[in-house]
Amino acid sequence: MNTAHKYRHEVKYRVNIGTYHILRQRFKAVMKPDEYAKNGSYRITSLYFDDIYGTAFFDKENGILNRKKYRIRTYNCDKSFIRLEEKIKDNEVGYKKSAVLTYDEYKRIISGDYAFLSEERFGDTSGEDFFVSASAAGLRPSVIVDYIREPYVCAAGNVRLTFDMKISSGDKSRDIFDEKLILSPVFSDGTVILEVKYDEFIPMHIEELLTGLPIMQESVSKYIYCRRRQDILRFGV
Repeated sequence: MNTAHKYRHEVKYRVNIGTYHILRQRFKAVMKPDEYAKNGSYRITSLYFDDIYGTAFFDKENGILNRKKYRIRTYNCDKSFIRLEEKIKDNEVGYKKSAVLTYDEYKRIISGDYAFLSEERFGDTSGEDFFVSASAAGLRPSVIVDYIREPYVCAAGNVRLTFDMKISSGDKSRDIFDEKLILSPVFSDGTVILEVKYDEFIPMHIEELLTGLPIMQESVSKYIYCRRRQDILRFGV
């Protein structure tokens, strides 16, 4: 494990809409909303990439402990704030590397032009790693993942609890800023994904918020759900 990176624990739960409302009231009573959620929530849209072997998809599906995936992410469809992220999983913990992109650089990447990511300014960032992976294994756009996030934070343990809802996969287009982008909901029953992220520990009073309710720990990612949804739409499987 490379101790130079800030590793975080991440646990996911799948909850129904009724449990979401109960947990939401509990969180609001003892935690603060994330400062970036101006109206309590924000929209996240990400374009995920995979190589010609489907490594990111199959590593996750098969439970490989050491894996990584790449995505381009924006918040509230803001073209002035675009990040290329690399999410690395190392056994039970993980970390992220990122690089800021301009809109023009984003357009170059989705058109297949990755050469500029070899420039020195992207050294030791997700940009450099993306360039190497793209050159070696042919990274290409895989699926768009779109959802609304409602986040809460606690300074002790650097805990972050987030509700992700209205999870949808992008159909046909691979441009997250496409005004004609068609989004297909992944869940028809209002399912919400709760993510619990922390550094070294979770304070007991925060951990107790999750007790006594029908929540199920969930290992499958939103990326996997959206990939599966995409396959159903394309191939009927």
